[in-house]
Amino acid sequence: MTKPLVAGALAACLIAMPQAAHAEDDYVQLAVGVDYSTGDYGQDEDTDFLAVPVTVKWQTGDFNVRVSVPYINVSGPADLIPGEGGVRGGPGGGGPGGGGSTGTASRSGIGDTNIAATYSLEVSDTTYFDVTGKVKLPTGSQEKALSTGTTDFTLQGEVLQVFGDVSAAVRAGRRFNGQNDDYPLEDAWLAGAGLYFVSGDSTFGLDYDWRDGSLPTSPNRSEVTGSLTHKLNDGLRLQGYAYTGLADGSPDVGVGAQVMVRFGE
Repeated sequence: MTKPLVAGALAACLIAMPQAAHAEDDYVQLAVGVDYSTGDYGQDEDTDFLAVPVTVKWQTGDFNVRVSVPYINVSGPADLIPGEGGVRGGPGGGGPGGGGSTGTASRSGIGDTNIAATYSLEVSDTTYFDVTGKVKLPTGSQEKALSTGTTDFTLQGEVLQVFGDVSAAVRAGRRFNGQNDDYPLEDAWLAGAGLYFVSGDSTFGLDYDWRDGSLPTSPNRSEVTGSLTHKLNDGLRLQGYAYTGLADGSPDVGVGAQVMVRFGE
């Protein structure tokens, strides 16, 4: 289970259900959500972050493609990008990852577009291996500090083991960050794990995610997320989740929800 990111890396704090039900029919899914988080990211002032992501997913057999675009609002230090783990810099900023201050500001707009493709391989009746490639396109405004303005790529692998109604997953990958004059980002390792319990039409999830800071001066991300997804019928699912950060590169707390509508299942 992954948690896409919204501004830059945070492409809409949606919880993606594990690919464990690999006998899924072909379908198209539209998801609309809302996510709110707050944290100081190692700075003196807090940053409040609100995202309204729209995600389209196309599933066919063991392959799916997801495209997510969020509308975001950020209130806090004017040069801080919370979705990037508190990266600072950019036009008028205190330098990449630096401590210079430009005061506080509220800014909003379209965030970065995230595209992900996953292929699921059935190793055995209860073991699955997923390979995911992601690209982040800089559709957010760099001038407003809603994006680093870079195109970033991620390659990730995940192993999922099913034990009846309980599933466990471990994942790891590498994010290949783009660079520009304002953000000389470095490539970053990422890893995570999750436990998922299915009870009737509900799925409970507990996830941990970690990622290197994108700059030598940027803190790592480290987060724990709990989620509940409920299937109302074949075409409609509701999800709620909450998360907390364990490092300066993550928000202190966050909550979110989304509605998922499937067509053609």
